[in-house]
Amino acid sequence: MVNAAAALRDRGHKVFVAGGKGGVLLNEAEAKRLDTLPFTSNLFNLPVKAFALSRFLRREKIDLLVCMGRELTLAGLAARWGGKPAIIRRASSPPSKNVWKIKLRARWFVDGVVTNTDTIRKAYDRIGLGNDDFIKVIYNGIQLDDEVAAYDFSKEFPGRTIALCVGRAVADKGYFHLLDALPSIHKACPELLFYLIGDGKDLEKLRQYAKEKGVEHSIHFAGYILQPVSYYKACDLFVHPSLYEGMPNAPMEAMAYGKPVVMTRVDGADELSNRGQHALLIPPADPEAIARAVISALQQPTRMKAMGEAARTFVRMQFNKEARMAELEQFLIQRLVNKRKNGR
Repeated sequence: MVNAAAALRDRGHKVFVAGGKGGVLLNEAEAKRLDTLPFTSNLFNLPVKAFALSRFLRREKIDLLVCMGRELTLAGLAARWGGKPAIIRRASSPPSKNVWKIKLRARWFVDGVVTNTDTIRKAYDRIGLGNDDFIKVIYNGIQLDDEVAAYDFSKEFPGRTIALCVGRAVADKGYFHLLDALPSIHKACPELLFYLIGDGKDLEKLRQYAKEKGVEHSIHFAGYILQPVSYYKACDLFVHPSLYEGMPNAPMEAMAYGKPVVMTRVDGADELSNRGQHALLIPPADPEAIARAVISALQQPTRMKAMGEAARTFVRMQFNKEARMAELEQFLIQRLVNKRKNGR
């Protein structure tokens, strides 16, 4: 989201990023020198916050809002009162069980949907929202930094092989299943250390669970790191055990820097890996599969090196930032023109 906002800003558009004050989203936006709007709401203050947002929309002459599903009601009310900008829903996961709510809010508020995998587009198609003009698959554009030097893990962890994980420290990322796999992995590869970058509500639970499993020496919880590029470049293997994803950004970045990847076969993983050609795909929530794949990868360094190099070429071509951002810009303008034409 922040990379897309920065790219649109760089293309000459006036862009604001709204989010919770002090949260990761606004911190990352501020790091890219984007204009920000600290903003939070809940069910109890929704009308008041929607009115406040509508005044901002009118004052800044906002033409278009891009938001996640959970923000649609707020955005929709604010847009109705704030000059009726177009609303684009960003769908990064398949529709939830409350399909009726998604369809109702789409009918009331939404002028278009952007998603980052064909898997999700097909899911929307199954509930009647898959019109090509209404929903568009636009892959995440990879943000590369080839000038950054690789992090030196050997200073802190001499002699260790590093398997990197990057993602929020929450159960949905599959880290509890990873911890269940660690005893088997440690037995076969005692020199391997999992280095987990990310903060989240389950971080302390994960630390405690690692102690309960007796694997606290096989995993390091580094917490949140704003720019983890140097860590991607330095790791030996990247592991992503997530239970669900849209298009998984962290594995994409690891692949862009030529690293072999083990990840779960969820949502966009097939598209990212070109149907498993450029990564080892495993079923979600399966500690035994995690262990087998990680051990296999470490036992086949030549094959993994070749896979990483092929992944690097594929990702840099398929997920080229400039091409994807041009696609996004075109779609946003098309939906805005369509809204004005129809007078919705």
